[in-house]
Amino acid sequence: MEIKDINIKLPKNAESLEKFYQNCEIRKKFISGNKQFSEKHLKKAKHDLYRTIREFEDKCWDWTVIKAYYAIHHSGNALLLRKKGFFCKDHSCLIVALKYHNLIADELFNELSKLHESLSDALGFDLTFQLRKLGQYDVDEWENIKESDASIVISIAKKFVSFVENA
Repeated sequence: MEIKDINIKLPKNAESLEKFYQNCEIRKKFISGNKQFSEKHLKKAKHDLYRTIREFEDKCWDWTVIKAYYAIHHSGNALLLRKKGFFCKDHSCLIVALKYHNLIADELFNELSKLHESLSDALGFDLTFQLRKLGQYDVDEWENIKESDASIVISIAKKFVSFVENA
């Protein structure tokens, strides 16, 4: 499956965004934090992005995806902490929270959503999360992660880390 063929399953309109966000709140996915820790999340995101690039250069597609996943997640949490004073451990709730609080534009939300969906299974788990799990835990499937998967994920990770750094 190609990213361009993905149908976005995350909220597409304001009403569904609101419901999704409230569901994340009910499930206690948002955790209060010290705004000063946002810089620690950003530092970790930049470190993970650096390692992502090295793994890509070494043609280690599984570790490229694993590290890109963390770079995106830590960047998002850096932004959420800096602007709103809380962070999120759930990737889909994090993406929704960034959009719900107008911290990212529609274009970036759609890009992150497509990435999220491209790495999801029938239960709606995040694709980067699934690829990360394959790379870390599945001794049979990790070899199915392709350069094209890694290339797309690294591109989005670079863009998002840069966006957060300059936000």
